[in-house]
Amino acid sequence: MAQEYLIDVFRARGDERMARRLEAAPVSLEAGASEAWMRLRDRAMHEAGVGHMHQMRSVITGIFVPMWRVRAYTLREKVNIWRGKIWSRPFFWEDLLRDDLTARLTRLELPVYFFTGRHDYTANAELSRAYFNTIEAPVKGFYLFEDSAHSPLFEEPARARQILLSDVLGGTAALADTR
Repeated sequence: MAQEYLIDVFRARGDERMARRLEAAPVSLEAGASEAWMRLRDRAMHEAGVGHMHQMRSVITGIFVPMWRVRAYTLREKVNIWRGKIWSRPFFWEDLLRDDLTARLTRLELPVYFFTGRHDYTANAELSRAYFNTIEAPVKGFYLFEDSAHSPLFEEPARARQILLSDVLGGTAALADTR
């Protein structure tokens, strides 16, 4: 889904070179993600506004550099965040792509809250909604953030905070989307 969307975005922008590179980088549930896809994925998603944050175009300027300015983390913790990202991917990425949680995890005995960005193609909003609808839980809340990609907590913090304080801490879903 993300690959097709990205190809369309880059073609519409007139970036035929990137569209062809994405087409040549296979990714599927059956075959997994090719090395070519993994090399292109983050850059393409961020340039298209469907990666970590809708308005962020670069992991370097949008996450990496700002993270180094956070005083709450020690230098060692900051280094380990990025080491963990690089180190962990080869160990679980393929399994993660092939594991269908929608089939395995449909009943929970705790409240479930989905914070989903309209522009998220890491966890697509329509697929998230479809999965959410299959879940049985004592309390369920689905919240679509219209101006967000994969990080609604950072992109629309006021609304996220309101939901956390009202619904999550209150054990309700009063502010959840009704669709």
